[in-house]
Amino acid sequence: MRGMRQRSWIAVVAVGFLVAARVARAADPFVKPMAAELAMKELPGYPGVAAVVLYRERVTVDDLHVVNHYDRVKVLTKEGKKYANVELPFTSFNDEDYGVDKKLGAIVGRTIHADGTIIPFTGKPYLKTEESRGQVKRQAKVFTLPDVEVGSIIEYRYTTRYNISIVESPNWYIQGDLYVKSAHYEWYPAFGITWFSRLPPGVSVKTSVRLNPHDGVGTTNVFLLDIKDVPPIVEEEFDPPVRSYSYRVLFNYTSYKSPEEFWRVEGKEWSKRVDAFTNPNGELKAETAKIVAGASSPEEKLRKIYAVVMGLESTRFTRERDARENRADGERVKSAVDVLKLGRGTPSQLTELFVGMVRAAGMKAYVMDVPDRSIELFTPAWLSFEQFDDMIAIVSVDGKDVYLDPGWRYEPYGHLAWQHTLVSGLRQTEGGTEFAKTATETYRDNQTTRAANFVMDETGNATGKIEITYVGTAAVSWRHTALSGDDESLRQGLQKSMEEKLPKSLEVKVGAIQNLTEYEKPLTVSYSVTGTLGTMTGKRLLLPIDALTTSAAATFPHEKREQPVYFQYPELVQDAMRVVFKKGFALEAAPAADKREYQGVELYDIGVSSDAISFTTRRTHIQGETLVYPKDYATLRQFYSQLESKDKESVVLKVLPGEGASATR
Repeated sequence: MRGMRQRSWIAVVAVGFLVAARVARAADPFVKPMAAELAMKELPGYPGVAAVVLYRERVTVDDLHVVNHYDRVKVLTKEGKKYANVELPFTSFNDEDYGVDKKLGAIVGRTIHADGTIIPFTGKPYLKTEESRGQVKRQAKVFTLPDVEVGSIIEYRYTTRYNISIVESPNWYIQGDLYVKSAHYEWYPAFGITWFSRLPPGVSVKTSVRLNPHDGVGTTNVFLLDIKDVPPIVEEEFDPPVRSYSYRVLFNYTSYKSPEEFWRVEGKEWSKRVDAFTNPNGELKAETAKIVAGASSPEEKLRKIYAVVMGLESTRFTRERDARENRADGERVKSAVDVLKLGRGTPSQLTELFVGMVRAAGMKAYVMDVPDRSIELFTPAWLSFEQFDDMIAIVSVDGKDVYLDPGWRYEPYGHLAWQHTLVSGLRQTEGGTEFAKTATETYRDNQTTRAANFVMDETGNATGKIEITYVGTAAVSWRHTALSGDDESLRQGLQKSMEEKLPKSLEVKVGAIQNLTEYEKPLTVSYSVTGTLGTMTGKRLLLPIDALTTSAAATFPHEKREQPVYFQYPELVQDAMRVVFKKGFALEAAPAADKREYQGVELYDIGVSSDAISFTTRRTHIQGETLVYPKDYATLRQFYSQLESKDKESVVLKVLPGEGASATR
């Protein structure tokens, strides 16, 4: 049987090369440039853009196991010349029976100057291996088109070839970082399919019947999409996940009659695989019994199990091990107990281990497949488990579901990583599976407290200490930074973060870092600060009302917005800054207190108190919303503009006669 499949693969590839050869002989592989394209200097409506896609083509022929790619790009500015450096990424798998499943074929390309001069690409692409894990390789073909200048058109064709063992439906992501004047997509599927699309009004996927490219005689169905004037994805502050909002068509091979049937049947199979992996066998029960010994309540058992799993290596945040390393250890991860023995696993494997141990302890626990909402959201109409990135755990405690994230290193008990909050996914139930939605965190779960104390001498120079305490997401983020690097890189990151907040006249040094690995405790970072805190103007010294916000850029600089504002998570930030000026100065004026709200979901409160030798600023900002739609953007932007203007106000000290900074000049 295997030999028959191999001979079939040889026949298919042979036919594919014959068809490609006929096409090459019959016509120029490139589109002849029009005079208007050669003369084009800018894109109307998009002043200053670096480049524009004149034409894009993707043709997928399943019977030939080939995808033909063609791109034509007009370079409009000096910055646009970077598009001459082309990188074509692909991931391949080396199958024991059928060889490498995916290869990039020959690349042909050329550059056309604005005067019509043609410079063909004669170089040899460089094959770059970005990552290699056992049989899987992430690679890219890299090349540079020749002699590109402002006004040039660059174009190239290449093919992606699959071996006979691969049946893979294409996904058409229509939008990118460049405006697309025209694009054409074709797919000749080998089997029945379904698809999900998000396209502009009036644009849709068409179906037709054409000659089969395999033999040129029979007929086959073809799916077609022609689209013009596709705007680029606009990069804005606090963007929602691009994949979920951009124009795209996502295909699936399927024999199911409806999405409901797909998720019911495939969900049941997924749940069976989870149950098999998490099976609380005798060995896992014995290990779990040791861990929960002495626990007097379900809550206490859960916390003990959670602490053990949280102490294992989560390979996403350190480094994932490939199959060779696992074999070298004499182990292969076939079940949850193997993860426990190895002391490491992916976030999903650790979550499954946790669920298996909770079940071994006699409690009801379930796995839920969720997307990472920093990347995409779950779309039930797209029949693919590929849209799920991670697993979380759900445990029934006293009749209530408790959501936990044991695979997300350093995530506190009873909380989810922000990427897994407010998302829909597929969860196990007693009777099978169902769609579910995770809850959100509140601003009380994500708190940053910043305390700054400065002492200023008679010359206006200041020394001080700043202590920042992180609770929740910010603490987890810094802990992940430490996992992926070393102490020096962590300190450099912390220092850079503080330097971006403070006036440039202050020098910062990172001091003590406390509770870096204690995920249930707040993370605390101390800094020492020296330098000039304020600005002298004649007989007055102007000091920032809050040194920790004085260098912050505008949150929303753009007047208009196309996409919703997508805050990652709700947050509370509280500042307390005290400046002592015992000698040479006296307080002359301080900004008035200010308190304002935005639609009941954001609060800003700032005020200054003082005595004869010091002043203290207290500032609170609560950001309690996740999604703000474009219709509300103007009022949101106004709210942030007002609070940021307030943050830039100054406390005024006057120089006492015969003393202070002016007396030392």
